[in-house]
Amino acid sequence: MPEKRLRIADVAIAWDCSHQHVRNLIKRGELPAIRIGSLFRIRPDDVVAYENRVKCQTDQPRPTASQSETVISMPSGGSPGRARDVFRLGQKIGQQQHAR
Repeated sequence: MPEKRLRIADVAIAWDCSHQHVRNLIKRGELPAIRIGSLFRIRPDDVVAYENRVKCQTDQPRPTASQSETVISMPSGGSPGRARDVFRLGQKIGQQQHAR
């Protein structure tokens, strides 16, 4: 018997993100999924594999002041400035929702 597949909603809840974000990952081919009509199902192993590919490497040494170049990797291909703007927008929306 094959392992239970996850719904987009299951992954979105686990990652505390929107359903659309999970759909975008599937559409870009970053998160494998099977399609059953209009439904998507995702293997738990594929979720773990994606998490392992994009997780932060906390065991890497921090750059020192003598290093002249800093490399920032953005899995979505965005710029650090854009990521910061999106993060701040998310914070603002969250504050507005909690104020209600």
